[in-house]
Amino acid sequence: MDRHSRQAGLAEVGGIGQARIARARVDVCAGGLAGDVAARYLAGAGVRGLRVRNASIASAARAVDPEVEVTVAALDADDTADGFDLRDPTARELARGSRLALDAVVSAIRGTE
Repeated sequence: MDRHSRQAGLAEVGGIGQARIARARVDVCAGGLAGDVAARYLAGAGVRGLRVRNASIASAARAVDPEVEVTVAALDADDTADGFDLRDPTARELARGSRLALDAVVSAIRGTE
């Protein structure tokens, strides 16, 4: 069974959407925990190419999928909380990273990455 077959089986994703996810190249501009979460989610979703801010984020993505192509580059970070009103800083960073990853996956499915 293909690693992403359940995801591709969703009507919202399908085979075409999964192929778009695989072709997507995503910049993970967030650092710290948000960047780590975003990179892990994106690698898990099947994104084949990531550009991240540092080696620890690259390692996190490769831990999920050793075949993901990760490059480390100086990227500008948007340090806003992306609309999340969470009091705990760790929860806010987790939510921010998750949101970044999911937004990128949706863009890939729609072919607008």
